[in-house]
Amino acid sequence: MNIKHFSKNHLVCLALFVFCTASLFLANSASANNVAVANVSLQNINTSAKTVQIKFDLSQSNAFGDLTWDGNAFSDYLWITVKYSADVLNLPNDGYKHATLASGGTITPSSDNQGAFVKASDATTNMTVVWNYGANSVADNAIVNVKVLALETVKIPEGAFIYNAGGIGGALFNNYGGGAQATVSSVANIPTGAASGWPNGFGSFYLAKYEVSQGQYADFLNMLSTTDSTARFGATSANGYTITYTAGNAYGSRYSASVPNRASNFISWDDAKAYASWLAMRPMTEMEFEKASRGTTLGGTNTNTYPWGNTAPDTATYSYNDGSGAATMNKFFASYNSTLARPVDVGHFLRGDIARTNEQTGASPYGVTDLAGNNWEHLINCAQTVVPANGGGTVTAPASWPVASAGKGIRGGYWNGGATYLRVSDRIDAGYTSAVRYGNVGFRPTRTN
Repeated sequence: MNIKHFSKNHLVCLALFVFCTASLFLANSASANNVAVANVSLQNINTSAKTVQIKFDLSQSNAFGDLTWDGNAFSDYLWITVKYSADVLNLPNDGYKHATLASGGTITPSSDNQGAFVKASDATTNMTVVWNYGANSVADNAIVNVKVLALETVKIPEGAFIYNAGGIGGALFNNYGGGAQATVSSVANIPTGAASGWPNGFGSFYLAKYEVSQGQYADFLNMLSTTDSTARFGATSANGYTITYTAGNAYGSRYSASVPNRASNFISWDDAKAYASWLAMRPMTEMEFEKASRGTTLGGTNTNTYPWGNTAPDTATYSYNDGSGAATMNKFFASYNSTLARPVDVGHFLRGDIARTNEQTGASPYGVTDLAGNNWEHLINCAQTVVPANGGGTVTAPASWPVASAGKGIRGGYWNGGATYLRVSDRIDAGYTSAVRYGNVGFRPTRTN
């Protein structure tokens, strides 16, 4: 057996799922929660079972661990996936492929073997996953390049919640409850005509803690084939978009973001689908959006207007340098009504650079950031009645995900919008059908295990 690992050891930056340099990691160490993957190696090759063990070290700063909200436990988790190449010379044509995992390591894979969730507080050294390389048709004598990816998520707990508080979302696009406020008290409370198992937010699910950052998106592009990365990149320098392409660079370093922690805008619906599917995740539904934003019912009374509560955001500002020079931006709650003409870094209000109350961080009851403001976020609306499957690890999204023209929308408001768009139940663009890239629209993925 001649399977070898010859990648350098790498670090993973704030909320980024793939690799960046040590200097970038250190430069952003003040940001909330850094993830590091290091010392990746292959061992215990079994040519009979066609498996090999991947060993690595995994760590995270500021993991909040086990907490409760309304009596329901939740925690932050890392979504671990493995990408590989068995033909490094042909990477520009093939890109990295998704590895199928198997049981037997220190980390238990998901039921579809596409990855594994690790509780962030359990991240440690000498972790192992088993790669079923036979399932990926990799030969025993192949020389492979393996990359371990880690994405910060929060496991949103099972539980009832209030949807469409005050009925402000209306009835359009088959909204659950027909336009009235409704309590979602079981998995059966789904939009009219939806198939059983439609993700309505009652059951637990894993949601990215942050919006996709520009560094994340650049790393994603760098691991695709040339054809796929070209299709998924929109060259612009507007509205704080800093991802650039350098044709003369070697494969794997052609795309870079000069402000990597800034939320990635200019993500189209097709870009979002490709990104989520490649990570074996999926888009969230608008009912999951409200559950993650508002939390459970608190005895049936939680109709919070915003993710942080009912306090209206103020327009207090302060000077902050996010990599593009000092600028005046919102001091508390959310990036909105902004003069910056661009999104800010993901999880900005958790930075700790100034004193903020828990409410002023703008985070949801589960510590999910920027569900209000910064970028509008693509999601599936209630008119898409097919159950959306998890992605299969390629840029080709499952057929159960809607096309841009119907069954999807955006929620959460954006960096230059008013406070009314920040309301959890606001659905002014719940039927957003544009297929193009805009400077105020981004994304975050989710997954059911």
